[in-house]
Amino acid sequence: MKIYLNSEGRGISGVLASPLLTLASIIALFASISLYPYLAGRTQLTLLLIPTVALMINFLALLFVRGAFSAKPALLLFHFCLFSLVILAIIGQLTYLKATLELSSMEAFDGRLENVEAGLFHDYQLDREKFSNLGFSISYRPGIKRDSTVNRIQLETPGQKLRVVEIGDHIPLVLGHYRLYTTHNKGYSPLFRWFPDDNSPSQLGSVHLPAYPINEYKQAREWTPPGSQQQLWTMLVMEEDVLPENREFNFSIPYRHHLVIRIGEDRNVLRVGEEIRLDSGILRYESLTSWMGYKVDYDWTRPWLLATCLIGLVSLSLYYLNKLRRL
Repeated sequence: MKIYLNSEGRGISGVLASPLLTLASIIALFASISLYPYLAGRTQLTLLLIPTVALMINFLALLFVRGAFSAKPALLLFHFCLFSLVILAIIGQLTYLKATLELSSMEAFDGRLENVEAGLFHDYQLDREKFSNLGFSISYRPGIKRDSTVNRIQLETPGQKLRVVEIGDHIPLVLGHYRLYTTHNKGYSPLFRWFPDDNSPSQLGSVHLPAYPINEYKQAREWTPPGSQQQLWTMLVMEEDVLPENREFNFSIPYRHHLVIRIGEDRNVLRVGEEIRLDSGILRYESLTSWMGYKVDYDWTRPWLLATCLIGLVSLSLYYLNKLRRL
């Protein structure tokens, strides 16, 4: 048995093509988007899909039941673009990733990220990429105002030669749909070599001190060497001025400096090449390097969103041009 709709739009199809359903679905979609950050997993997906599917059915009903926009192809295309924007926005929320990353100079990326926010269906693939931080340069204007950042990254692609690229705050490292940007978050990083007493191979590692110069007077951190039970409080003491306020300068490693290391009540001073004995090994201070903080961003829908917006604007412009011609 078929349900027949007359011009007044009675029956189930009339309800599906109703402007009230359109309004209710839009309100529900707006509420779902507003609540999205506060919900988790499948609840997010369900709340987004219900009003989106309702809008899809409502739109199709308007087209095929009431013949909406049948004589207005430009306006029809504009509404298709609006609907596509909603679909793309939902897909983007389900597949996006935002995170941070810190790498010392000459350190290779090991696939691990920090402060990760990701959509329910994000397929993490950045750990397949091989790249290293070769170091950076940052210029400052008088008054310690950060200017431009240039960070050199070495890329290792299987079957190809090593390649070096330069990135910055507005020039990303592009790896597939992943984009990595430098940030204001950077600082100094003492490099240590750990010689364990069990005759296992020595280990080389760095400790990221708090961001500099925002934490100029808080260059200290607690950490524990691998295999040791002793917690070390380590502070960098600079013996030269690396932040001249009255002229331009570049971020630099202080040549004259030393480390203060406290183990309980014991206080030790280390300069480059010096060592201290711990409970299960020897710790040698190798050098002072720097670290850079990166912003990691993934959203493959952005170029499609831009293209859809442009098509929508063109179609809406054509619609109003045709209306003006008829006046």
